[in-house]
Amino acid sequence: MPDYACLDVETTGLDASNCRILEIAVVLLDDDRVVHEWTTLVNPVIDEIGPTHIHGITQDDLIGAPAFAEVAGDLVQLLEGRVPVAHNASFDVGFLSAEWDNCFNFGPLGLTALDTLRLSRELGLPGKLSALAEAIGVDLTHAHQALDDTRALAEVLVILLARADVAGIAVEHPDPYFLPTIFGPSPSGRKKARPPLGV
Repeated sequence: MPDYACLDVETTGLDASNCRILEIAVVLLDDDRVVHEWTTLVNPVIDEIGPTHIHGITQDDLIGAPAFAEVAGDLVQLLEGRVPVAHNASFDVGFLSAEWDNCFNFGPLGLTALDTLRLSRELGLPGKLSALAEAIGVDLTHAHQALDDTRALAEVLVILLARADVAGIAVEHPDPYFLPTIFGPSPSGRKKARPPLGV
């Protein structure tokens, strides 16, 4: 089993061409074991933050949060040499690629990801992450919080891969990710996680 980087973004809306990322989380798996977690709020640099009733992020939460360009280096360093994984991958990858294009002029992000939504459908399981998690016994108490979604995604991935193996379903893995330029941003170390629930 390769090493994976499970990722999730929360955004101001659904269209990457005019909406922005508010939060990113990455959970790293070596084989089937979580070895690292990383999350940050992201200043969208626009006034509209979208459906707070869904993602739970407020303008006050974003005070002091870094812009995407300030955490991009940390993100690509986390992904380096790992197979990226996302649920409904075209959404997350589309937003990350759009933010990258907005910030930098030295080539595309070049990110592709293993899509657990596609794999769940091949296995005859629900497509929505919360319903999928419930169906296979994975806890997802706080859906639409990037880190909680990504923790659940990591557990979901391990179970789906095992079920695919038993079912004889070949899982097509993208190549491990490597930034396609030597001129990537330096890791910044800046991040701001959202406060724990109830604080």
